[in-house]
Amino acid sequence: MAKPRKITGLKPEQNYQTNARIILPQKVEEVDSWEQFIHDPERREELHNMRISIKRLRYTLEFFAVNYDTGFDSFLTTIIDLQDILGDIHDSDVVLDVLTNYKESCQTTELPGVDTLITRTRITRTTDYETFLKKWEQLSATGFKQKLLDFIAS
Repeated sequence: MAKPRKITGLKPEQNYQTNARIILPQKVEEVDSWEQFIHDPERREELHNMRISIKRLRYTLEFFAVNYDTGFDSFLTTIIDLQDILGDIHDSDVVLDVLTNYKESCQTTELPGVDTLITRTRITRTTDYETFLKKWEQLSATGFKQKLLDFIAS
């Protein structure tokens, strides 16, 4: 799991709103740093790290929610949705690892139930990945990142 990036420019004597304007853009950039990997569905670790970065952004947004009113919920809902989809992808990856390892450890090559679960989980993962990619591309096309950064700065 990727470690959180160090926040720069933060000073304890600054007020809550100023610190929010320093911390949140850096959390957005941390999420954005993983974008280069999202077009390869086999980049499992990077997709998981993106989910962790999105989770950090979400919790930081929630922490600073008192600074924002109209429009905040829309951004937060989108962030939560991305986190959930990436979480589903990661869950499928873990299930596939467990099932594949189990199958390899068995003495028989015929495990129809396990094979069915592997196939279903692969289909679910592919669908979830495609959903994530489509959502991310829609958000990129509509300038979500810049809108979020502008909102944070307001």
